[in-house]
Amino acid sequence: MSERTPREWSYWTVNKLQILSDYLPAFNKAAKRSDERLYIDLMAGQAANVERYTGKQLAGSPRRALESDPGFTHHAFCELPKNAGALEDNLRRTYPHKTFDVVPGDCNSTIDSVLRRLKPVSWAPTFVFADQQAAEIHWSTIEKVSRFKPTTSRTKAEIWMLVSPAMVIKGATGSGHVRFRERVSMSYGTEDWLRIQRARDRKTISGSEYRREMVNLIRKQLSEDLGYAVTHSIPMTMQNETELYYMVFATDHIAGDNIMSYLYNKAAQREPGMMKQARQLAAEETRIESGQLSFLDVEIPDPEVSGETLWRPEPHWEPSSRPWW
Repeated sequence: MSERTPREWSYWTVNKLQILSDYLPAFNKAAKRSDERLYIDLMAGQAANVERYTGKQLAGSPRRALESDPGFTHHAFCELPKNAGALEDNLRRTYPHKTFDVVPGDCNSTIDSVLRRLKPVSWAPTFVFADQQAAEIHWSTIEKVSRFKPTTSRTKAEIWMLVSPAMVIKGATGSGHVRFRERVSMSYGTEDWLRIQRARDRKTISGSEYRREMVNLIRKQLSEDLGYAVTHSIPMTMQNETELYYMVFATDHIAGDNIMSYLYNKAAQREPGMMKQARQLAAEETRIESGQLSFLDVEIPDPEVSGETLWRPEPHWEPSSRPWW
């Protein structure tokens, strides 16, 4: 099957994927005593990706998982049929000796077969990447992966999921919002999120408060409903300072807590420099398009990285404590 046109991604995706690249080998090192290590990608994406403005190749999550060193022993990549064939062709050519399955279809429908296939090694350390865009993954799917390991296991499968209130409110207030709101309710597994939506509709809370409350509700459910010992979240911010999405992490392991906390701060340190670089590249692109400049004249330095502590863990709060709830 032929490759699809490469998809462009901005700096916040680059930053997110860098966290993934750094975390996966650390996860496997922490699990080095186990002969089996499982990676499940609920929305693996297409094979060809590039960075916006620069056009540099950008390795997606499947490649990063397959290239992790130490690596995983089993990989399951869920993806919609329109991308799954090209993704599998690309990965089979590039990683002929790796063990993995590309599973075509909606992950909410295919997750049962994925977990059934991995059941013989369900005791193994497991990392689940839920890289949705706007409430595509059902809460029932998150519940299933969280309960995949035997009840005798000391830890559940780790979950790293994208939560985007900015995309949710766009769909929840646009045309077709009734059906979209039903989809969001399936993503949260409850209609409690509508209390937050109504507070925003009434302008009782600001846009920033809306985004934080929506992420907090997911964290509360991961912690109190699914029983995860630790959850963290970090915003990925656009150039206009709006939190486009948050990466939410759930673990029962102290090593996972410590490693991801370190990587979240590193990501927060990178973000201002990446944002500045993106602004420079956007300005240069405008000048190139107007004929004032050629690509050969463009020299953009690598983003500066701050050494400050820019991210700190915060506990989730009880949503019903808000007066508007």
